[in-house]
Amino acid sequence: MSERKLHDSLDNLEKVLVNLERAVQIPKDRELVTEGTIHRFEMTIELFWKTLQRAIRYEGTHVNTSRESLREAFRLGWLHDEQVWLDMLDSRNTTSHEYLAETLAEDNYDDIVKVTPIIRAAFDLLRTRYPKRA
Repeated sequence: MSERKLHDSLDNLEKVLVNLERAVQIPKDRELVTEGTIHRFEMTIELFWKTLQRAIRYEGTHVNTSRESLREAFRLGWLHDEQVWLDMLDSRNTTSHEYLAETLAEDNYDDIVKVTPIIRAAFDLLRTRYPKRA
């Protein structure tokens, strides 16, 4: 894994995370706000595990799947509260592969608001480990 690809992944992840953080600040008074926030969450989780995968490979360990990436990141101490992260991954899989009933969408939205700071903290740890290139 090249350092450039890792930094590109971190830069892309930062962009989608900022978009997610902006989305959870918008009042959810319209259906599209909820759906748009859920979509941004899906993108963030997808890019997060792929960025973890690249970082782990950069460190010399080979992982293939999202769950392998999360588990190795826990082992390395990059992530905390394993069940929260596994739940986020499951939620991302559910929301991206099933049509959401309105109550399920609302519940997912509320969960996303709660976990966004956890995602930010984990990203900040990765960014500290792999700072932006000059």
